[in-house]
Amino acid sequence: MAKQEDLNLSEKASETVLGSTSVSVGQDTETSMASSAAGQSDRGKAIPAQGTEAPDKERNYASPETVNKTDKVAWMTIIMLGMLAAFGPVCTDIYLPAIPVITEELHSDPAAIQLSLTTSLLGLALGQLFIGPLSDAMGRKKPLYISLIVFAISSLGCAFASTVPQLVIARLFQGLAGAGGIVLSRTIACDMYSGPSLTKFMALLMTVNGLAPILGPIIGSSIVTFFDWPMLFVFLAVWGVLLFGGSISHVQETLPQEKRAPHLSSSIKDMLHQLVNLRFLLLSLSLSFVMGGFFGYLSASPFVFQKIFGMSPLGYAVVFAINAIGIAIFSNIAARVAQKISDKIIVKFALIIQLLITLVLGAMVMTGLISMILVALCLCIYVGMMGVAQTAGFGLVMGARSGGAGSASGIFGVLTFLFGAMFSPLVGLQGEMSMVPLVLCMLASCICAYLCFVIGLRIKTQHDVEIDLHAPEGHVSDTKTRPVFHKEQKQASDLQK
Repeated sequence: MAKQEDLNLSEKASETVLGSTSVSVGQDTETSMASSAAGQSDRGKAIPAQGTEAPDKERNYASPETVNKTDKVAWMTIIMLGMLAAFGPVCTDIYLPAIPVITEELHSDPAAIQLSLTTSLLGLALGQLFIGPLSDAMGRKKPLYISLIVFAISSLGCAFASTVPQLVIARLFQGLAGAGGIVLSRTIACDMYSGPSLTKFMALLMTVNGLAPILGPIIGSSIVTFFDWPMLFVFLAVWGVLLFGGSISHVQETLPQEKRAPHLSSSIKDMLHQLVNLRFLLLSLSLSFVMGGFFGYLSASPFVFQKIFGMSPLGYAVVFAINAIGIAIFSNIAARVAQKISDKIIVKFALIIQLLITLVLGAMVMTGLISMILVALCLCIYVGMMGVAQTAGFGLVMGARSGGAGSASGIFGVLTFLFGAMFSPLVGLQGEMSMVPLVLCMLASCICAYLCFVIGLRIKTQHDVEIDLHAPEGHVSDTKTRPVFHKEQKQASDLQK
């Protein structure tokens, strides 16, 4: 009885904060299939093969030890997860203002110091691929604690680095540890929330990722102005320690022992299985293409506004800040709209708007009728729609997974960084005075993102097959016309027998 009362309090707190009810563990497979056949909103979500747990509502492990008991604690958890998700911008943007100073004091060249930035980004990407599966086997808290401790230690290593190789190695470990905050913040959110609640949470993460690039350089510049550059990394070490303490107090374990993978090897196999889940893979690729176009914008925007339009650095900073705030605003609008409109429609709308904006930019470039105000407005809408697509699309991606949330989140994170790294250098192929490469990269990312998204939605999951098999006679499912995996069809047939 005490556990049940705690569970009710937990669910009430989550409802108040994110506006949606968490689903308890007590649902069995037959009840889930029956409710799905009755036309509830589970349609289109992936169900793994026999012997594994369903990835969506059944994975919202609402229990006394996994969800918060009061509104205040729930908000603290959300804030903590938002700060953990900011590891990417923090590791890069705070560091950027110190690069010239570090180059001079370590008697090195800019290219060598830039290598420390590259290794940090590499660590942020590859770390997610390892920490995600690790959290499916060990639970969420232990990998999170380890990540934060390693982050603090490696930050101190950067502070005491006296040579470039030492700094590069320390930055690599700092990136690997920072990846834990990124992947685990998303994974814990998937354990706690689903549907519109998860969309609202992703809006918070997009807000953090939108504001961090603004605050990061300001903090970094302030530190190197009044202190030596090692204090920059001391600040990051202290930040990691504070997050460690906050995680102990406010981040609960969201993956009970009985729901974990038996071994790390099992979790890695589960991750490999995700790579052949076409629906999950295509939806992940869709959002990765969106991020590829966004990273292209980030790389080209300083040259577009400062070289082509002659804007001052301060003017560019203002434009950049407006775009970052636009991401936060559009993301939160998407979260509110998700209460009434499906995430699929929201993502399609965002991708279509991005494509139209890109065509308008292309027309201006081709005709030579380029206006700084119009270009700034178009790019602001473009990056805002990126926030909308990421906010509404993440729930669809995780709903299509066929295994652990940690593995799926890790794959999604790596693809995002990979496409960002792939698109960023392409925008400068014709020099710093041309917008043509930027427009072409944006156009390619929009088209590929839309095609991957539409095709991914049309691939029938095993859950869709379950609905069709258990639907009343004469009932016509809206998934009848979708292609289906032969393996999943066989599994569904075996279940029916």
